[in-house]
Amino acid sequence: MADHSKNEATAYALKLLSLRSHSRFELAGKMLKKGYRKELVEEVLDYLVQKQLIDDEAFAKEFIRSRSRRKPVGKRKLQYDLIRKGVPENIADTLLKEYDGAELCYRAGVRKAAALKGRNESERKKKLEVFLRNRGFEWPAIKETITRLFQTGPECEND
Repeated sequence: MADHSKNEATAYALKLLSLRSHSRFELAGKMLKKGYRKELVEEVLDYLVQKQLIDDEAFAKEFIRSRSRRKPVGKRKLQYDLIRKGVPENIADTLLKEYDGAELCYRAGVRKAAALKGRNESERKKKLEVFLRNRGFEWPAIKETITRLFQTGPECEND
């Protein structure tokens, strides 16, 4: 029975991994929620790590790439999301050292600015600033984005 349970638990974990990559923490949570014993879950996860089917660093790299393409966010938000998904803080910190949010901030700003057409410039700038702050971008990148998008000189300064 124990072998059957281990095989069943491994098959479930592999099914989840076939849909998308997961951190060890995410897989553990899903397996525990499904009703597998904690000891069995740890045994299966150790096996999958040994076989290099779970790798938190590779997961984090893919997550960063995916978020950068799909829904750009700032470094702070990205770090929060990685830690929430169970990526160890040291791995998140290391990978995000080279993360340049300025260009991603601009890309997100271009999309949002297009959606704000028809409003006055002051309102568009304010809404754009709030949107980019909520996405976790830092003020220097936001300021640069607003300046690039509006190219109107000193009145776009929000200091």
